[in-house]
Amino acid sequence: MTANARRTVSVAAPFVLALAALTAPAHAAPEPRHSGPNCQAIDSFAPNKNEEHTVALSDGHAYAGAWDKKAKNIRWQELSDNKGYPARACDITLSEQGNNVWIKAITTDGKVYETSCISPGMKLICNKPWTRLH
Repeated sequence: MTANARRTVSVAAPFVLALAALTAPAHAAPEPRHSGPNCQAIDSFAPNKNEEHTVALSDGHAYAGAWDKKAKNIRWQELSDNKGYPARACDITLSEQGNNVWIKAITTDGKVYETSCISPGMKLICNKPWTRLH
């Protein structure tokens, strides 16, 4: 098993638990939002040996995160709170060039939306609204 494969495996279980903790408080049932439990997705890109950015979709919530090499985990931020987040988002992907990161989501009815982030240094800042692409 390669080092990257071991890292992927070691991140998978905590990732699922972290998303569950973010989306549903222990004391309350989760409120149905957007896509429901049938749409789950994750995508990552490593622009260099020191950085890795990941987007994930879980239970109607979208997240973006930067790999924290020292802590050996992903620092997540929610994207579904950004203005214009698409209802029924069902898949998510990202692309990067330089310090620019673009995140696209597709809905269950085939509409594509995009937001963007900046990546100064080891951070990922995603506070832009979502826009529908035509």
